[in-house]
Amino acid sequence: MSSEILVERRDGGRIAIVTINRPYRRNACDLQAWTKLRDTFGGFADDSSLRLVVLTGAAGQFCAGDDIIAFREVLTDPVAADAYRARIQQAYAAVQSTPVPVVAAVSGNCVGGGLSLAMCCDFRVGDATTRAGVPVAKLGLMYPSIQLIRLTHLIGLSTARRWLYTGKLVDAAEAHAAGFLDTLVDSDTVEGALAFGAPMMESAPLSIAGIKLQLNAIAAGRLDAAEDAIAEATRRAEGSEDYRNATEAFAQKRKPVFIGR
Repeated sequence: MSSEILVERRDGGRIAIVTINRPYRRNACDLQAWTKLRDTFGGFADDSSLRLVVLTGAAGQFCAGDDIIAFREVLTDPVAADAYRARIQQAYAAVQSTPVPVVAAVSGNCVGGGLSLAMCCDFRVGDATTRAGVPVAKLGLMYPSIQLIRLTHLIGLSTARRWLYTGKLVDAAEAHAAGFLDTLVDSDTVEGALAFGAPMMESAPLSIAGIKLQLNAIAAGRLDAAEDAIAEATRRAEGSEDYRNATEAFAQKRKPVFIGR
């Protein structure tokens, strides 16, 4: 079987395009795929050359969430089921904590766990084929609280209630109007995501990493818990070559070139 998580590097390694390659399940992920996603995004944390990540799905589908058949097979073993759930959350955390901008290129189904995965990205670029939603109420299931927090931050409490209570999938226009999608494109969503993220690649990497750390802590209501990590990120930025270069560039009226240290 070919790899189910593909990674393509562009622009001398500064861009990574990660593709969920399980089209026979509409890119729904099983334990192996969630593990590979976790490890792939976890590996980006120490990649000093990286400036932008795009996450997408193969064959015109973003991700239909968790592979229900695979998960159903472990439900009879509570220990295995808990480990499976934990692995999914680890994958989400790895995506969210990647220290560079992560843009979801969303086509087709972006459902359940796929919607959660897209929400762990910094931004979401969709096209006219996008269908988004959380149909857990149609499956007799619950949605993890941390994902509800993310969803309500993006689309508001009332809209989140409607999406969850009805379980219906909303179209691209409604997902954009609600604030789930940051922008809609008429062209390929990966190229749209690359264009969306391109201006961010010119900013100081240490600044983006630190700001992302702050914003993630604020969104999770854990600003106090992240205080030490934020202070360290601040010290690192203030003592960086990039900061010294930026001040010199400002004095010389030229554009700074950031190197990430």
